[in-house]
Amino acid sequence: MARALREGAFALWHTGTVGALSALAVGASLLLVGLFALMVDAAQGLSASVKDRVEVDVYLKNRFSPNSAEQLAGLIAEISGVSEVTYVDKDAASKEFRTLFGDNLLDALSTNPLPASLRVRFDSSSDVTAAARAVVDAVEGNAGVESIDGGELWLSGLDQALDVATGVAIFLGVVLCVACAFAVSNTSKLMVLAQQEAIEVMHLVGATGAFVRTTFLIGGALQGVIGGVLAAIVLLMSGGVMGSWFQAAASFPLAQVAFGLVLLGLVLGVLGSWTSLNRVLQAIAS
Repeated sequence: MARALREGAFALWHTGTVGALSALAVGASLLLVGLFALMVDAAQGLSASVKDRVEVDVYLKNRFSPNSAEQLAGLIAEISGVSEVTYVDKDAASKEFRTLFGDNLLDALSTNPLPASLRVRFDSSSDVTAAARAVVDAVEGNAGVESIDGGELWLSGLDQALDVATGVAIFLGVVLCVACAFAVSNTSKLMVLAQQEAIEVMHLVGATGAFVRTTFLIGGALQGVIGGVLAAIVLLMSGGVMGSWFQAAASFPLAQVAFGLVLLGLVLGVLGSWTSLNRVLQAIAS
């Protein structure tokens, strides 16, 4: 294995500028893959943070008694995804309104026009959109309910936008991974062709076909690892540029993503070499 590693490194070095440019291309592609992964992860985190603040307000009619409101609150609390149901009476609603908009508007009125309400909060780990829709469906048509502020439309829009962004990022990531494997494949062909005489000598001294293939697979793996290391270094150095808010929203630390890029480079390097080696080696042998 040590000899195969040495021969693979020598074969990669022998490609010269072409190998270096290919490794840079792999590194640039892997860097974009890492950035896409971080952006999707951060978008998921921001979405969860937003949904953690989602509330559905069920406004009650004036004739709706507190006891009836408690019974309705118990019904809502049994819905999957609901974490808390709070009864907000007219006085509490007035205090909240004064805190937000001042005293002038309510002081100009002889009576408090604000209705009592039930404030529903949700578990962010659940499907908040579905839970909010279930709450609206459960209380809609109730004789004591005046209106419902559910926010299902913007929640659905948020989910759709996140799904589209995730799908686009995954598609671009797959395209970039294929481009990485293609770059390694081409370089592997050059390594084999450049080492044609050395391969013939290996066969003459008893080297098996498996050893020759392993040598060039290692060369492709080294190229992928070099590209992954370059991408990881740039990603770690760009941590300050991306901003603390971006990193805070992402659940994966930069170091973990950087290590993943190195492993991805290794895998793509081996796959890229494997796709081209059999055909090229057979052509040389014939």
